[in-house]
Amino acid sequence: MVFYNRRHLLVESGKKGAIFLTAFKFICLCFLCSGLVRAELISTQKIAFVDIEEIYSRFQMKELAERELEIRKDKYVADIAAIDSKIRQLETSIALEEEKTVSLSTSPAADAETSTATVKAEEKTVSLSTSPAADAETSTATVKADTRPDELKALKQQKELLSAETRESLKNIKSEYMTQIMGKIYDAVAEAADEGGYGLVIDKSNAVYGIPSTDLTETVLKKLK
Repeated sequence: MVFYNRRHLLVESGKKGAIFLTAFKFICLCFLCSGLVRAELISTQKIAFVDIEEIYSRFQMKELAERELEIRKDKYVADIAAIDSKIRQLETSIALEEEKTVSLSTSPAADAETSTATVKAEEKTVSLSTSPAADAETSTATVKADTRPDELKALKQQKELLSAETRESLKNIKSEYMTQIMGKIYDAVAEAADEGGYGLVIDKSNAVYGIPSTDLTETVLKKLK
């Protein structure tokens, strides 16, 4: 039979509580020291800010890039417009031919004329059936009539392909220009910060308050000229 000494239990519990309290205090002290170190580092670091949006809007290279992009875009638009013009001409030609065929087929007088013309044409065809030149002309006319729908289809496919290539090309060119522009701005900011002894530069949109003397926007713009 085991007997427990209440005093002994209290002493043991007290020892465990003291150990836990000591460990907790040690952890708190570590966090406090860590915070003080970070605070000390921040307090000794000079901080400046820049207005990136203002710098970007006034950067001359950005204006040149936009102008070049507009020139390329106009060229692509002109190429597509030229194909569009050919498509409209072919569509008009085919539509007129179809209208002419329908109007002739529904006219009684036209039917009589067509019948007479057909008889004469057949008689002429019989008389010329042995002529190689006539056969060549007939074959050529048939080929021309048959190629118009195919030509129209090919032009439409060419337009779709050129439009897709144009969108992708302009997107890539714009991305390339943006990379170059932001790279130049970053280099100018880094140079201005180094000259002023600033260890950290933030964008104005992320700053709650900043004194004018720590605004490097104009300094950066001068370096970009």
